[in-house]
Amino acid sequence: MSAAGPARADTPAHWAARARQQLRQGALAAAAQAASRAVALNPATAPLLHAVADAYERSGRHHDAVELLQSVALERIGDPNLFLRLGIALSRLGRFEEAVQALFAVLRRDPRSTAAFAQLGNVFQLLQMPEEARESFRNALALGRSPVEMAAAIVFTSLEASRWEQLAGDMDALDALVAQGRGQPVPFYCLNLPWDRRRLRAAAEAQAARVFAGIAPLPRRAVRTAGSRLRIGYVSSDFHEHATAYLIAGLLEHHDRARVDAFAYSYGVDDGSPMRRRIEAAFGAHFVEAGALDDAALAQRIRRDAIDILVDLKGYTLYARNGVFAYRAAPVQVNFLGFPGTLGSEHYDYIIGDPVVTPLEHADGYREKIAQLPGCYQPNDRQRPLAAPRPRAAYGLPPDAFVFACFNANYKVTPAVFDRWCALLRRFDDAVLWLFVSNDQARRSLAAAAQARSVAPQRLHWAEPLPQAAHLCRLQAADLFLDTMPVNAHTTASDALWAGLPLVTVTGDTFAARVATSLLHAAGLAELAAADLDGYEDIAASLAQDRGRLAALREHLARQRTTGALFDGVAHARNLEALFERMAGRQAQGLPPEHLPAGAPAPRTP
Repeated sequence: MSAAGPARADTPAHWAARARQQLRQGALAAAAQAASRAVALNPATAPLLHAVADAYERSGRHHDAVELLQSVALERIGDPNLFLRLGIALSRLGRFEEAVQALFAVLRRDPRSTAAFAQLGNVFQLLQMPEEARESFRNALALGRSPVEMAAAIVFTSLEASRWEQLAGDMDALDALVAQGRGQPVPFYCLNLPWDRRRLRAAAEAQAARVFAGIAPLPRRAVRTAGSRLRIGYVSSDFHEHATAYLIAGLLEHHDRARVDAFAYSYGVDDGSPMRRRIEAAFGAHFVEAGALDDAALAQRIRRDAIDILVDLKGYTLYARNGVFAYRAAPVQVNFLGFPGTLGSEHYDYIIGDPVVTPLEHADGYREKIAQLPGCYQPNDRQRPLAAPRPRAAYGLPPDAFVFACFNANYKVTPAVFDRWCALLRRFDDAVLWLFVSNDQARRSLAAAAQARSVAPQRLHWAEPLPQAAHLCRLQAADLFLDTMPVNAHTTASDALWAGLPLVTVTGDTFAARVATSLLHAAGLAELAAADLDGYEDIAASLAQDRGRLAALREHLARQRTTGALFDGVAHARNLEALFERMAGRQAQGLPPEHLPAGAPAPRTP
């Protein structure tokens, strides 16, 4: 090679082509490095910018993508798709208002950009503007973008906004598209549809086919020799102030270090919160900051750490890193806690549930094998604060009213459930309904829906987001928690029970529709789980009429905080470790995963 050869190769076009080649091979870190060299040589044309931005985007370097795209004269270049890339990168960084402006810039240049409308819908959702999100998704659907995906998003954002006027027709349209074989919605959007567990499994399997396409698993390896401590890895972006962290912190602290060696692989933000510091302390030197690693690199890191069982605490939720599991980073891989349902993939060996939330006769709804914990699958934390109750006036509630409450996310509130709530308000003139509201649009819509059901809107009271300690305190001001279905309260349900607030639910067919029932069974209150909405309304009405029984239930829950199985984090850790050992034992013997019925529970701890 002549001396001039390398110099001629050191051009933006060369390095952009190198980045594209590395992307095709899945070498994201190398692609980003090549892209960085192209940037250093000042790419100034649309093809080069696309190649470099693509490398940054796929390797998670969104800051670099934004810096690049904002450093060049996009107005002069005039390519609307570069503004689209900028909008996507800004949204991944949480800079949502800027992302909206970039996406509007796309539409000024290309008013029929389905990608821009779809991305606008996503950003408006994150801005708690579900009506605008819904209209953006309707525009994308009208222009032909991914009909099933957009139809499901329209249904979901209608629920987020509590705008039900067209909901039945939109659900019928979605069902028709799926029946025609046009595709499957993303699994999270399916949870609140009136679908059974087998239909949810089909959606999850379709998602797995999309997410894991083109990823070649690493060679399988065995768990380490019998008698050594199991190495357990937990993968999540939620090791900070987050519902998952509230549930799992105590379990992580109570792991028996003579039995397991626990590792965290965190790719979320460090919010500097006490919860973040607490979880870091629980893992000690085994808390791994993994945000800068792409999926392949993270899988290799997990392999170097010789993890025996890898636990996905995200599933199909926002910012999941499912690809790590597609690489088969560990011999045994487990779906636990983050997503209430199957992940529909061979890359997950087990889903952890319990005899109520995942009975073995429901195995046809899961691609994974069911591994049951005794009691409730959901861990809980006895260190959650619970301050003395405050007067109802502090929350704007009438002091002598009977307070029905639901603090579930708005998308879980369906017309059928709201009908029952309004029926209860009509039966009890002294009752009010206290609702969590995540966006003003839902608040307006629910007030109008109450009026249409002959309930004065003034009987609805609104709870704003609060820090966890203040939220737990205010729960004590309610009389009865009314659950939603088909998606129950999950963390919110255990919060209510911890605060001594009885809860009424309906036991459904799917994982998400059985969580509250599982919690009630573990708390010794199985009689508060109804078989249908008629029974649900009857239980709620009987409790509203019997203050003595309600007081007895509250006293029972107060005792459960210190003596009950539901809040016994030490026993839960022992039960989970025993379940992990059963999984590893099968794998060490060369046996395939199999359903693991609940074993004998660990002794309770005071």
